[in-house]
Amino acid sequence: MFRGCFEHAIDDKGRLSIPAKFRDALTSAFTPPLHLTFSLDTPSLVAYPSDEWRELEAKLNALPAFDPAAQKFRRTVYAAAQECPLDRSGRVLVPSTLRTYAGLERNVVVAGMGKKFEIWDKDRYDGMMGEVMENPAEMAAAMGGLGL
Repeated sequence: MFRGCFEHAIDDKGRLSIPAKFRDALTSAFTPPLHLTFSLDTPSLVAYPSDEWRELEAKLNALPAFDPAAQKFRRTVYAAAQECPLDRSGRVLVPSTLRTYAGLERNVVVAGMGKKFEIWDKDRYDGMMGEVMENPAEMAAAMGGLGL
């Protein structure tokens, strides 16, 4: 599982070093390579290990073939998706189209999300978390408490 939050930098060539804990999880609990796509609800990227990506693809492919909304959704997810293998140094090349979408220039946050993880511009991530932390009890209540 991908847990934790790590600050990293994207180098001048667009490469991002994946946190060591995430690399370990990727090789022990999941199947490389990573599949990157943009988040549909935030200005960030989502990284899926291959097995999780295949599950998502199965769900996308099960959507009605002639439903215009399903076609638009499928097109959006597939068009943005890129297979991004890790190099020997544990880095992944983040395609420029995805970097532009998420506003990734230099300082980023890599945040665990269980079976996937997100890649955020650090300032955007800090702003989003600042809003969440203004009233965490309200968010927990909105989620049914989750026994927290």
